[in-house]
Amino acid sequence: MLAGGAYIFIALCFGLAGGLIGRMKGSSFFMWFLVSAAIPFIGLLCAVLYRNERDEPIRLCPQCGKDCKVYEAKCLRCGYELAYPEPDEIFAPESVSHA
Repeated sequence: MLAGGAYIFIALCFGLAGGLIGRMKGSSFFMWFLVSAAIPFIGLLCAVLYRNERDEPIRLCPQCGKDCKVYEAKCLRCGYELAYPEPDEIFAPESVSHA
């Protein structure tokens, strides 16, 4: 019984750490909590190595004006299909523009 309780404690600690790291990088806390808690060491390592969404360059949707990441093919708000952006349509990442 003690071994099971220790594993649950370790899984919760890794889950919280992975969730917080994932949230700091602009992703879902809950998703990274589940991944890090289910696979403690590997899940936390994946959260650490996951790309930082806030460092991605952005552009505006021509139809609704929502900030979209350059790699997105469709606007998540209105569904407009985004073409490959011209260099003058790309803006600085969120982390640089809000600093």
